[in-house]
Amino acid sequence: MNERRFELNVDDETIVGDVLGTANAPGVLFLHGAGQSHRQRQRPLREDLAAQGLGSVAFDFSGHGDSSASTPGSLKKRLHQAGQVRQHVDPQHHIHTVVGTSMSGEIAIRLACSGASGIDHVVLMVGAIYDRAAFALPFGPEFSAAIRRPASWRDAKTLELIRSYRGGLTIIRALDDAVIPHDVADLLMDAAQSVRFRRLIDLPGTDHRLSEKIAQDAGLRRRIATAISADKLENPEEK
Repeated sequence: MNERRFELNVDDETIVGDVLGTANAPGVLFLHGAGQSHRQRQRPLREDLAAQGLGSVAFDFSGHGDSSASTPGSLKKRLHQAGQVRQHVDPQHHIHTVVGTSMSGEIAIRLACSGASGIDHVVLMVGAIYDRAAFALPFGPEFSAAIRRPASWRDAKTLELIRSYRGGLTIIRALDDAVIPHDVADLLMDAAQSVRFRRLIDLPGTDHRLSEKIAQDAGLRRRIATAISADKLENPEEK
């Protein structure tokens, strides 16, 4: 399978990633979550997409995987790194879909809604959104205090941004998720009034470790791959 590894200097960090599948015009950008996550979590899913002819880009945020960790991360820093990686590997803006997992739900929405992004499909897998006050805070005690305020995500800037987004929106929600409140997906679906389609896929018997389940379950992996690659939907508000 065609794969190209890259290293990119972004400010004080070295960001490492790869292009898998169609190297000249990858169509999907994958953004991993927080904690111990890294770009390889979605490798089996990306391989399925590549087998369908849909190339993808994934990278490790600073402090994760193969990327360096010089200074504390933040949501703002992650958004900047995502934008720089996209410009590096895709200067002609062939990437039309961004997939944000967990913490990167916030990043995926902000990236898609930034200027003339050309991103026509946002896919959120157990995606999070955050209080706007937390966006620029370095990860640490102050950031944790901001996001642990009860229902702080109801004051997310992304709920405003998604109102004017005109691409497609697919939200994949794990019904046993104890990390991301169910209301997050409902709020985003309600706010996305200008999208060309919106689709909520609920997965019973699935918790926040969705990436692990996708890697282990070929049937689920095919279903998610279809959701990512789908452009024209007969039943866009699938449950």
